[in-house]
Amino acid sequence: MTAQIGFAGFVLALLLANPVAATPADAPAVERVADALVAEALESNLGLSAVQAGVDQRLAALDVARARFLPTLDLQLRYSEADGGREIELPVGDLLNPVYSSLNALLAASGQPAPFTPIANQSFSFLRDREQESVLRLSQSLYDARIAAERRRASYGYDAARYGLESYRLQLERDVRQAYYRWLATREAIETLAATLELAAENERVNDSLYRNGRVTRDLVLRAEADRLKIDQQLARARSTESLALRYVNLLCNAPLTRELESARVTDADLPRLAARVPRPTGTAAAALQFEDTALEHRAELRQLDAGVAAAGESERIARAAFKPQVAFAVDAGTQGSDWDYSDQDPYVMAYVIVRFNLFSGGADRASVRAARARSAELQAGRALAEQQIRIQVHEALSDLEVAEASLATASRRAGAAEAAFAIISKKRDLGQVSPADYLDAQRVLTEARLNGNVTRYEALAALAQVEYAIGGVEQP
Repeated sequence: MTAQIGFAGFVLALLLANPVAATPADAPAVERVADALVAEALESNLGLSAVQAGVDQRLAALDVARARFLPTLDLQLRYSEADGGREIELPVGDLLNPVYSSLNALLAASGQPAPFTPIANQSFSFLRDREQESVLRLSQSLYDARIAAERRRASYGYDAARYGLESYRLQLERDVRQAYYRWLATREAIETLAATLELAAENERVNDSLYRNGRVTRDLVLRAEADRLKIDQQLARARSTESLALRYVNLLCNAPLTRELESARVTDADLPRLAARVPRPTGTAAAALQFEDTALEHRAELRQLDAGVAAAGESERIARAAFKPQVAFAVDAGTQGSDWDYSDQDPYVMAYVIVRFNLFSGGADRASVRAARARSAELQAGRALAEQQIRIQVHEALSDLEVAEASLATASRRAGAAEAAFAIISKKRDLGQVSPADYLDAQRVLTEARLNGNVTRYEALAALAQVEYAIGGVEQP
């Protein structure tokens, strides 16, 4: 009983979680099983696999952005056949034939033969009938403000994805622990209700026997029957809840939904050991402030939002880069000709520098800048809101843990008192010194006390898991 006092006082952590830590050999069984389920979920959970795929996608996008700093080398092969098109007329005959005629006349006058014959005008097709071009092009950006900004934006995007994965892992660990505790609570509730059902059935039998012997009236028999049916209904509901809790744990672990889990009991001596996963604070108010600082430092959601804000800032720089020039250098080395014979006259080399200015785009570039700035403001406001929500979450988790501490000792004493009272009333009933109605009331009080103690114990464990999650995890010993 005394081990339960100060349960919430053990809670304070200032270090980031290590999700898969070794469980001490002398740890409570519930901690050992819960840690094993957490490790299984971190290995197999489908949601976690999807988030991991998103991280890989962001890493690939970062590699693409980095590659833009490097030169590119392209090979282009072209072969074409043409028919028709424009022709180029060369009046060679009109230009040379008068000259040839004059020369022939001069030669004839001197008694020499005339060697020059008239020639016809020439025409050439603008397009070759057949043409091939093989080009090896090396290009390198010399200045482009977008490239560096895109690389930084991709880097921040990758950071945001990594922090998102870390946040999901921590949330998954909390969900697995709380789901397992819920399953254990329903199992113990079933045991309690099953034992109570036996008592109720026995009480109904005794009342029926007393009624048949004329010692009690029939209303007590009917009341005992109603009490038994009520417990039977509660037991059916508890079994259904236990089945759903089992399936949910297996779902988180990506295991067959009907797989049986290892059960573990939580004793009063186990609770301080489990609470000792985190150090003891000095005062509730100081603990709350210390928890807030720890959460704001370690919660991956805030780091994810910080990376998102930084990426939005780079998006604005990319949009502003549209107003800056872009300079690139390229070299082409290739061959041109009618066939791929690569003769000495076909090869060529050409180098050039390209400078590009965006003079007008209909206002689209300025609109892109405004959109990026608005996105950055949206993320900054979301980050501030998330910080306030985490502060509230920390206080809620601490409050729930304080309630659990106060309830544990009370619930334990309540169950002990109810058991002692029921034992006394059972003896009195056997001696005929107490009415069956009082016996039913004592039985109901005992059942409620046991169920309350069971629920309170596992609510304390769930509250501890929530505190660990709220502060961003704790290091395991």
